[in-house]
Amino acid sequence: MSQESSSSSSSGIEIPFWRGLTFRQAGITLMVVLLLGLVVGALELFLDWRGMRADVERDLRATLTLVEGSASEALYQLHPELGRQLVDGLFASTSVRRAELRDNFGRVLAERVREPAASELALAWSWLFADVTQIHLVLDYGFAGARPEPVGTLEIELSAAVLTQRFLDQAVRDALFGLARALVISALVALLFYLMITRPLVRLAGAIAAVDPARPGGWSPPRLRHHRGDEFGLLRARLGHLFAASQRGLDQRDRAQTELTALTHELEQRVQARTAELERQRDALEQAFGELDRAHRELAKANRMVVESIQYARRIQTAMLPDKGALGDGVREIQVCWEPLHLVGGDWFWLERLDDERYLILIADCTGHGVPGAFITLVLASAMTDILRGHAAADPASILHAIDRVVRARLRQDHPEAESDDGLDAAVVIWEPARAELSFAGAGIPLLCMDPAGQVETVRGARAHLGYRSLPSPGEIPVHRLAVEPGARFYLLTDGISDHMGGQPRRLLGRRRLAQWLERHAELGLAEQLAAVEQLLEDYRGDEPRRDDMTLIGFQPR
Repeated sequence: MSQESSSSSSSGIEIPFWRGLTFRQAGITLMVVLLLGLVVGALELFLDWRGMRADVERDLRATLTLVEGSASEALYQLHPELGRQLVDGLFASTSVRRAELRDNFGRVLAERVREPAASELALAWSWLFADVTQIHLVLDYGFAGARPEPVGTLEIELSAAVLTQRFLDQAVRDALFGLARALVISALVALLFYLMITRPLVRLAGAIAAVDPARPGGWSPPRLRHHRGDEFGLLRARLGHLFAASQRGLDQRDRAQTELTALTHELEQRVQARTAELERQRDALEQAFGELDRAHRELAKANRMVVESIQYARRIQTAMLPDKGALGDGVREIQVCWEPLHLVGGDWFWLERLDDERYLILIADCTGHGVPGAFITLVLASAMTDILRGHAAADPASILHAIDRVVRARLRQDHPEAESDDGLDAAVVIWEPARAELSFAGAGIPLLCMDPAGQVETVRGARAHLGYRSLPSPGEIPVHRLAVEPGARFYLLTDGISDHMGGQPRRLLGRRRLAQWLERHAELGLAEQLAAVEQLLEDYRGDEPRRDDMTLIGFQPR
């Protein structure tokens, strides 16, 4: 220890004892040994407790076996003196608290009770043996060849406090012995660690601290007896090689420093030349950025003008749509969901009272969406007045044929050089309250009918399209005449409603699933139904973007 202290002081290393390896090794070793001793001691204590309980039960049974005959004889003869001697004999054991000999008439032949002395701790922990301290034995007596008959009982109660006191005394002795054993082991382990590890490590640390950082090659290695062939000897040799290599590196550094100074001067000259070049490039780049910024401003201005134009076009298209009250008292309720994919769209609808007895509802899905689709709706809207004036008394199919002719004429699709190949799908419903009859004709658009019971039936339109230069004019379009019951509802929709992609797995919503949903929610009012349909489409689509304009008209005739 004196050698270690001198080495430490000479090297300038001052570590308090309580922070040193020896103290920490001793403390950790003591903690580990105490923890293991605590675990092993607890296990031994549990096993001793189990063993002592078994011994108590075994001794108690052996005692009963020895005294059973004498007790039966005393009870059979009703001999109090013999019973008292037997009870006194049982009390030769210091753990017996009470013994009682009682005949089969309930009379006590002999009894003795004592309260053995025990500490308060033993009394508090007496529950450890409380369940094995009492035994009740029924005694039989019989002559040779005769069947034994009960003559009484013998009850013996052991003192749980006395048994606990014995157990605690043994536990204290074991704990003291374990503590002493832990201290001895810890001291021996700490001493071994100090001699084998800590002392040579401190010497190495002192020698390393004494090294001059400017001259590591002058390192003087410490003497380490008995460690030449182990890890400390290897570490001593490696440190010698390391310091020698460090010295060589320092020498090379000095030579490199001289070379670096010359190189730095040359690089400074190159940097100055390169800086001048970069400044010229920076000026050119700033000029390019200025031009790009002006282009961005022009683009933003053009984009704003386009957006404002489309917003204005939306106001025009919205203004061209009819008021929901256009049918007056011809319907009990009508609700419309019209939502273009962009600000303007290719879906369009029309409501008009033809005369006092006939009411028209038209829905159209024109080619494309956005601005191109909106232009087709303008063509259709501008022609509707003329179409209805000339076909006011016509059926829905005649109106669809008239739309086909007008669209082809106004888009010049009847000329060979025509460029437009646009058109639409449409459906027309005419409601006649006096006859309680609804006439329907569709070109690519169906009609959903909900009866008063909530069942939905789909009336398909003809597989036809209106307009389109590349398609022939539609042939016969059937007219469906439906008797309307009170409470019935009807729905017209474009394929932007049914063609929502979503769900798991990904697939189109479809008209059949929409009809099933309407049946399940038939109790809702029309306004609530259409709002719920919009939420259904949003939930079904999830992260999938919308693909088309969508229009849904629901109405209930009066």
